Amino acid sequence: MDILIIDQCSNKKSYPDESPVFAAPAIDEAGLEALCNRNDAVCLPARKLYDGRQQRYIDEAVDSLRSNENSVDRYFISAGFGLVEEDDALPPYDVTFAEMTASEIDSRATSLEITECAIDLLTSNSYDIVFFALGNDYYRALDLSEVLPMLSEKTLGVTFNQENLADQHKNVISIPARTEQAKEHGSIVVALKGTYLKNVAGNLATGTEVESLDDVRSACLSEPTSQKDLTEF
Repeated sequence: MDILIIDQCSNKKSYPDESPVFAAPAIDEAGLEALCNRNDAVCLPARKLYDGRQQRYIDEAVDSLRSNENSVDRYFISAGFGLVEEDDALPPYDVTFAEMTASEIDSRATSLEITECAIDLLTSNSYDIVFFALGNDYYRALDLSEVLPMLSEKTLGVTFNQENLADQHKNVISIPARTEQAKEHGSIVVALKGTYLKNVAGNLATGTEVESLDDVRSACLSEPTSQKDLTEF
């Protein structure tokens, strides 16, 4: 399958202690390339920089999907740098949409052209499934209402806690990922989307077909049956 995962940056980041950490004014003034060219800056691939629990779980899901011959593109919405690919080198920074007001989110997202970049990504590629693994502030930065109509009719879109928007599109589903569901899955809310994606990867690995929105829901919410489990019957 051809899969796109749009993840978000995490407040927790992994980088050497000696590296400077940049705030929004420094980022906006210098730009990414200039910051990475500084002798004192340590730039890391986005996937390695972001060290939140959701991001680590999605790391595992992506590795599993790829090991089972699925094609996976993974991007992050970064409050510092916009829409970035998992291998893009970034310096440590301290900017998050979670600490901004709605108007501040809108302003920064516009300056980073997050919506436009996401639409370009969706319209220039053909995906079977697109997962929008985001929290509310990052959904706002993405402007989901503008992005979802750009999905191909053949693409399944997966959101979380976005029932009102998902219900407006035949090919989009919203999976509940709140405290109640986190308890059911033995997880916490901030990690639950990563847990769901690990479930999807595991179910695909065992041969489960995911071809409809109902299939997506089941694959997210159901833990895969391992080969070891099967031998116990």
